[in-house]
Amino acid sequence: MSAGYFPKREKVGLEDLFKGLVLASHILHNNGVVDAYGHISVRSPDNASTFWMPRNVAPALVSTPEDLIEYNVEDASPVEKDAKPGYLERFIHSEIYKRFPAVNSVVHSHASDVLPYCVSGVPLKATIHMAGFLGSNVPMWDASSHYPSGSKHDLLVRNATLGASLSSAFKPATSAGFLYSKVRSALPSQIGGAAPEPSNLPDHAVVLMQGHGFTTAAQSIEEAVYQAIYTKEAAKVLTTALTIHNAHFGHTVEGSVDVQGSGKIKSAKIKTEGEVKYLSDKDLTDAWEAISHTITRPWELWRREVEVNPLYRNNCPDGEDG
Repeated sequence: MSAGYFPKREKVGLEDLFKGLVLASHILHNNGVVDAYGHISVRSPDNASTFWMPRNVAPALVSTPEDLIEYNVEDASPVEKDAKPGYLERFIHSEIYKRFPAVNSVVHSHASDVLPYCVSGVPLKATIHMAGFLGSNVPMWDASSHYPSGSKHDLLVRNATLGASLSSAFKPATSAGFLYSKVRSALPSQIGGAAPEPSNLPDHAVVLMQGHGFTTAAQSIEEAVYQAIYTKEAAKVLTTALTIHNAHFGHTVEGSVDVQGSGKIKSAKIKTEGEVKYLSDKDLTDAWEAISHTITRPWELWRREVEVNPLYRNNCPDGEDG
């Protein structure tokens, strides 16, 4: 058995894992992180070289252990040769697990609140303490320069080459400012199992994908779900803040304007009044450390919300946590 899947749990069996994975799929759908598309996976507690994720079905409709497929981390191939059809983009998950031994859960999403930051060039930055895990820089990964020869240019991570390229964006050659790996490895073990070496964790918790969506990686199912939901919330808050800022504040011109040249600004500068306040590196570190201790609180709320909603059915047997 392995630690690091559920807070304050030393061991996790497959029954617990299956029930938690189905529950996580429902929570992500109920919070608008996934719709008919998007997915979550979890590393196997008995064998770190395999991982589990739902079959090719809408996350809200996952309901039984038969809806879950075990894959090999090495090449994203199903362990069982007669496995049901799976998600094409499972290479996102396999390559992250391959690169980062301390990662136990991965979420991929096309949340509409985040998508503008995947196409506009506007950086996604944390303005609220609930999103300290975003750090001072959220990398943008662009598939266009990484397609293997002869492959489809459909933005889908449909092979190991693209998956490996995406996984490398979680730990670029040079990283500055807030480092998720250093803060995460310093947290108490009950937050996500024994504290790992920073080298086994990504430097970034979230990577944006050009024209596509985002992916987040974590040490536990709850943590991955939290990060996915609050990436969406952080994007929503920032979009609103930028919108009302631009509507409320004006712009001033510093310098001279060449009126003779059709009113074009020759040597002047445009200065924007006011500013959107982003979290400092210290804010990010301290906020994430504080919030990391409370992840089970929203998880219990989110679980109850889907349990009372008749759309979601979780027919997985109870395990040790039942």
